[in-house]
Amino acid sequence: MAELQKDPMTRGDFLGFGVLGAVVGAILTIPPVAFVLSPIIKTDVLGQSNVPDDWFEVGPVSEVPEGEPKNFVVEFPVNQIYSDEEIRTNPEHVQTGGEVIPNAIWVSWQTEVLPDGSVGQSRRPAFIDGGGSLTEEQIREVEQNLNVLSSSCAHLGCPVRWLVREGEGLFLCPCHGGLYDINGGYVGGPPPRGMYHYKYEVREDGNIYVKHEFDVGGDKGPQQPYVV
Repeated sequence: MAELQKDPMTRGDFLGFGVLGAVVGAILTIPPVAFVLSPIIKTDVLGQSNVPDDWFEVGPVSEVPEGEPKNFVVEFPVNQIYSDEEIRTNPEHVQTGGEVIPNAIWVSWQTEVLPDGSVGQSRRPAFIDGGGSLTEEQIREVEQNLNVLSSSCAHLGCPVRWLVREGEGLFLCPCHGGLYDINGGYVGGPPPRGMYHYKYEVREDGNIYVKHEFDVGGDKGPQQPYVV
């Protein structure tokens, strides 16, 4: 009888190749996964941001009207890991000709929202109409009555729009129908919360200044977003 041909691969060889394949697969998978999760790790674990921790001018508080929000655009510089060395190490260069991310910021006066959805009295101080510099007391009053809101919907980040119908206005997310009132409060749709409020301050010159940082709610408090 003919002898059966011996299998050249032993059980140990098979297991060895299996382990080797798993190791190679892990090596090839880890870098892209790490790249995708990097922003989450840097913001939630390490508390980092690739936007400089500086204040940026939004605009005069006197331009914010009563009863509706005012849209401003702020260009935040971004220091990416693949940026030119001069750009990454010199924030002034970034602001004047490097990499920037334009951000729309909605500013409004805190306004009473009635149970039927209509708006009541605005908290716009009368002294704002005079323009000019502000005293410390006036600055405190202004800061207590402003809404400085991110334009990104709290659902999936689509930019919201201010929509007025039949004399009443709401922030509307055109992507999935999220709705917010003039103060950024949740009204309806899929968003899990209201709009994000930027960290801001008002200075003696009457201008609003923001950091690339906002309140994400819950126990995390203020957080600096990481821009990919």
